[in-house]
Amino acid sequence: MDVENNNTRKKKSTIGNGCGHDPENPRFFKPPEKHSARPGVLRQLALKIREYYADPRKTIPSLDLANGSDRQQRSERREACLALLGCIIHYTDLVTLRVGIPQPNGSMAGLTMPFLAELSGLSERRAERAIHDLKAAGIVTVHAVCAKLEDATYKGFAAIRTVTAKLFSVFGLGRWLKHEREKASERRRKRQRKQELQDIAKVQLSLNAAAGPKHPAKADPPREPERKNKFTPAAEFFANLRTILGTKGNSS
Repeated sequence: MDVENNNTRKKKSTIGNGCGHDPENPRFFKPPEKHSARPGVLRQLALKIREYYADPRKTIPSLDLANGSDRQQRSERREACLALLGCIIHYTDLVTLRVGIPQPNGSMAGLTMPFLAELSGLSERRAERAIHDLKAAGIVTVHAVCAKLEDATYKGFAAIRTVTAKLFSVFGLGRWLKHEREKASERRRKRQRKQELQDIAKVQLSLNAAAGPKHPAKADPPREPERKNKFTPAAEFFANLRTILGTKGNSS
């Protein structure tokens, strides 16, 4: 009987408060299969942060002490923080370090906590606790977004989350991040300039279409060649008349 109780207690201790956590086999974030590969520096960071699970106090002390206790962070909480952080890194924009999905107009659509929790394989409650720890550790900043409606109420939107650049430096990726951000910024400027030129061309085409077809200008009637050292028709007539009258006068 005692053996069965011991085995039962041992089995319970390996599943982490009923959340399916196995201390020996932590579950980290796995990107969706259909997603394209993220920039190398982001993929490397997503791998590096896993070192925190085995040695939290040495790797990211601020996260280990996020709960305000001197005791080491529990393994299931470490797993949740890393799963959520891995998901956040996957959706981080390299230029701004904001978390979200790029939109056609260049903006970023934030991600809701239910969305992040589902992708991270966490319950919403575990995800909320994990984001609390990541904020307290200075790894992620969160800014709430809301809009005032006509009836004086407010509508909330997905918060804007940003990953601190210092997290990259913790794992020796600071210089790489700077280099990749500069390249990404240049690529973005080129795309924006190309898009601007395309928009200008579309507007010009629309204006041309609104103006209608252009009619060819009428050609000027042919002009007589310039008369040099010659009388005008009237002057020539009177000159001839004088010649005729003068001839008749002389003959009489």
